[in-house]
Amino acid sequence: MKPRRKNRKRTRTSPYEHLWPELAFMPELDHWPDRPAPFKPERSQVLAYIVEGYGSDLREAECIFRAARHAGVIRFHPNTRTWCGRKGGQP
Repeated sequence: MKPRRKNRKRTRTSPYEHLWPELAFMPELDHWPDRPAPFKPERSQVLAYIVEGYGSDLREAECIFRAARHAGVIRFHPNTRTWCGRKGGQP
């Protein structure tokens, strides 16, 4: 008979959590400026902001963007179709 596993809740932490305080003040930026053309990561203002601000490459910037979006650090404004930090883009 196998021993029962205890149900433990694993808290997932992002390797990018140390960036959240600064990303919370990200200004309003367009992630897909060429709509309705196909999405090109190199045209994204959001990814360019992350690359320039944190010295990452484009691929890592996409991972940071996804993690920040999932964590609620940045938010989408449907009226303007822009992304900004949850603290309004002002330090």
